[in-house]
Amino acid sequence: FGRLYRGETTFNFVGRRWWGFGISIAFVVVTVVSLFAQGLNLGIDFKGGVAWEVPAKTLTIDGAKAVLEENGIDADQAKVQTLSGSDGDRLRIQVGDQPEDVAAKVQEGLAKAASEGGTEVSVSEVSQAAVSSSWGRSITEKAIRALIVFFVLVSLYIAWRFEWRMAISAIVAMAHDVLVSVGVYSILGFEVTPATVVAFLTIL
Repeated sequence: FGRLYRGETTFNFVGRRWWGFGISIAFVVVTVVSLFAQGLNLGIDFKGGVAWEVPAKTLTIDGAKAVLEENGIDADQAKVQTLSGSDGDRLRIQVGDQPEDVAAKVQEGLAKAASEGGTEVSVSEVSQAAVSSSWGRSITEKAIRALIVFFVLVSLYIAWRFEWRMAISAIVAMAHDVLVSVGVYSILGFEVTPATVVAFLTIL
C-alpha cells in the first residue's frame, strides 16, 4: 500500500473487474430484496404521527408502552428509542396520528410515569411533535420528486460533457451509489429523515 501511495506500483483494476462487478451486483440484489421485504424506516416527517421525548432517568421502555396502552394506543406499533445526550438519556416515543386530547393525555401520563422514581418531571419537560399524515405524504412526494429531477439534470449534464460510453458508465455508477446507500438504510433500519434526503442529493 505504501508503494501504491507513492506511485511505485500499480493495481490491475481492469483485470479484476469481474470481482468488482460481482460484489456490486451482490450489493444491489441485497438492496432490492431488503426494499421489497421490509422497505424503509420512514421518520415522522414522511408518514405523519405524534412523537414525545421524555427524560429517562427512571422511566423504562416498558413503562412508556404502558402509558400508551392506558390511552388506547397499540404499544406494539409504537417506535420507542433511547436517545443519549449531554443532559442524560431521553426516551423518544413515536406513534401514528392521534387526536389532540389523546396526545395531551399521553404527554401528561409520560410526565407522571417519569416522576415515579423520585425525580420530578413536569409536563413541559415532555416535548411533543405532531405531523399530519397528509403533510407527511406531501413531504414524501416532494422528496421523491427532488431526487428524480436532480438525477435527470445530472444525467443530462453528464451526457453532454462525456463521450457516450463514458456517460453511460458514469450515470450507472451514480444510480448504483444512491441505490446502495438507500439499501444500507433499509437493511440496518436507519430512520429516513429530511436530512437523509439531503444526503442522497449530496451523493448525486
